[in-house]
Amino acid sequence: MSEYQWYEFVALDRPLSAAEMAALREISTRAEITTTRFWNEYQWGDLKADPAALLARYFDLHLYFANWGTRRLMFRLPRKAVDVAVLEAYLPGDTATLTTKREHVIIDLHSETDEPEDDWFEAGHLAASLAPLRADLLAGDHRAAYLAWLAEVQTGELDDGTIEPPLPPGLQTLSAPPAALASFLRLDPDLLTAAAEASPNQTSAADDGLRAWVQGLSPAAQRRWLLRVVEDPERRLGRELRAEYQRNHPSVAATPQRTIEYLLARAEEIRARRERQAVDTGGRHR
Repeated sequence: MSEYQWYEFVALDRPLSAAEMAALREISTRAEITTTRFWNEYQWGDLKADPAALLARYFDLHLYFANWGTRRLMFRLPRKAVDVAVLEAYLPGDTATLTTKREHVIIDLHSETDEPEDDWFEAGHLAASLAPLRADLLAGDHRAAYLAWLAEVQTGELDDGTIEPPLPPGLQTLSAPPAALASFLRLDPDLLTAAAEASPNQTSAADDGLRAWVQGLSPAAQRRWLLRVVEDPERRLGRELRAEYQRNHPSVAATPQRTIEYLLARAEEIRARRERQAVDTGGRHR
């Protein structure tokens, strides 16, 4: 099997300037470069730059794929827009890490396998599927971070007695972006099912709470939020409001947090039950 790699970088918060595009062109003469995207593939050789450094300087999302079994996803988030301490609980530092810069935090997720991959994701489509997770994280939705933690559990690098981080709602029925992340990270579906059992459903109650919270803000606080739009018409005020609300009203399941040992054992129970049902079903159809 021949070697194949692709690198993709996406700018979400602002377009690249002409000078920035020219600087990127110095790195690669073959890459596809636009005001929002840098993409290149290699069947020999490698990218002549540090992907983490490119992300930190120019972009908001990075995807990497190598057909010998390596996958990587990185997000750059404005530091002032997230609760770093909360995110750190989900990203313990092996295949899921968080690095704090002066103005940004970088989330770096890896997935490795010893099995070479014959196929690869079509460039552009996967980034479109995963990009909404960044907005979710900025809005206080930590499902992506929790899935990254589960993938870390799957590697066996964490102690069995480790308590899981806060369990977010909405894990039982994943929308397309977190489902794409689970697939990208090769997350064991039985482990995900075990973890999701205690996750409450996402309901409109959170939106009702957000409305009530905004209506209850003092007139001075409401004016400060409106002035942000006047000062910067392009800013995503709704996302910032939701994130601020989440920081003050975290949506965490009111159930005891479980150990890794419990989650792994429960995943084995689910796997055994699923396999028995498959055997029974196969026998009835003979």
